[in-house]
Amino acid sequence: MTSEKHIKPEDELSRNWKTFCEAREQLEAEHSGRVVLLHRGEIIAIYNDSGDAYNIGCEKYGLGNFSYEFIGQKPISLGIRTMLIPEST
Repeated sequence: MTSEKHIKPEDELSRNWKTFCEAREQLEAEHSGRVVLLHRGEIIAIYNDSGDAYNIGCEKYGLGNFSYEFIGQKPISLGIRTMLIPEST
């Protein structure tokens, strides 16, 4: 691990999401249907399922210190519930 101090989960998610969006086109071309594990704004590995990505993320980085994204999957609409998620300030 790096010597970087603890990062708030929302900052971790934001940084990882930005990285995912920047790499999305290439990831979809090469790894569609798989799952990418991200940590501190870096792509760590590609897995076949979210369970592997989650378990390895927890083991290596601890809960709240990583994220994973499905490659090539359309976002799921939460309908009215989307409106209940507060925006960051």
